[in-house]
Amino acid sequence: MSVPKDTLTEIITYINNYVHYKKIPGLAVGMTANGNTVFVKGFGVRQINDLYSRVNADTIFSIQSLTKSFTASALVHLAEHTDFNLDRPVIDYLPYFRTKSGAFHEITTRHILSHTAGFPEDVWVASLLDSAMMTFAKDMPEYRFLDEKFPDVEQFLTRFGSREDITRYFAEIDLSYIPGESWAYCTDAYVIAADILEKVSGLSWEAYVATHILNPLDLSRTMVTPSFVAEEENIASYYLKTIDAPIETPLPKNAVGAPMGFMYSTIRDLLIYLQAHMKSDERIMSETSFAEMQTPFAKRKEGLSYGLGWKIMSKDGVKIVSHAGGYPGVSSFAAMIPDYQLGIVLLANTDSLRLETVADKVMNMWLRKTHS
Repeated sequence: MSVPKDTLTEIITYINNYVHYKKIPGLAVGMTANGNTVFVKGFGVRQINDLYSRVNADTIFSIQSLTKSFTASALVHLAEHTDFNLDRPVIDYLPYFRTKSGAFHEITTRHILSHTAGFPEDVWVASLLDSAMMTFAKDMPEYRFLDEKFPDVEQFLTRFGSREDITRYFAEIDLSYIPGESWAYCTDAYVIAADILEKVSGLSWEAYVATHILNPLDLSRTMVTPSFVAEEENIASYYLKTIDAPIETPLPKNAVGAPMGFMYSTIRDLLIYLQAHMKSDERIMSETSFAEMQTPFAKRKEGLSYGLGWKIMSKDGVKIVSHAGGYPGVSSFAAMIPDYQLGIVLLANTDSLRLETVADKVMNMWLRKTHS
């Protein structure tokens, strides 16, 4: 199914206006419908000092927290293909796992993947392991609170050379609520999830994701490490929004924290990935396993829940499965409407964008023409 010409014109005009209004250096947008890629387009440039560096469907971007669905997929895959159980306590797999207070022995992998483990939102430690970004951001007003939280941050971070080190650090963290009784988005917890994956499978998180997700789907331009930078030209540079001119930021790079948000991909690859989740691609896992990821587990408020690596909304009785990502210089968003087999991905090389609003508008334009 192709996009009707008048709808295509409407979509492109809307996005062009948005890019101009928000002063976005570069944005890639793609849609999939009924298992086919129906729209991919780049807007703007990869690098603001090179007007010929046009963004296209194969431009590699940091995808930030869209990474979490890959990590969750890997653990659900592991549960399907081995005797690993998402509902067994984490300490059964990581005997060294502790928290400073609270019922840590009740915390399961499902709790971690659904952000219901009881962890507070502001753990922050794994995020600080992007050393180039830390150097860049240390004098920015919005990050000054880190000086109070971690007075000697450089010395403090020498403690963390592995994912197990992050897991062990949680022994210094108080639980904020009883596991399973509430919800709080703890990005660092996904490093614990990867530690579980590695200890149970015997593979690194990078190897497991590549072997069981990326390779079967032939996602050749989706990367679990930034090793591609040296030889790849079609990659985005990143720009922090300021009152004056945008400021170029370092490439997001965090080896230990990669499972929580430091993968890289393209619009074209991510559309294939969404197709796999919507049509339950058996090259990855069963329909039951995909459905488990998209089933509300943690209710946040009326009509809004979280599954395993995905946010789940109910809008006018229709389920929308999505996730956003953000970082200095980065915005990302992906959404699926399984009932309509419709998906959309947006990747931008600047921050502080509400790409969910754009996705909602574009999907409504499509549905108005195809399901009216």
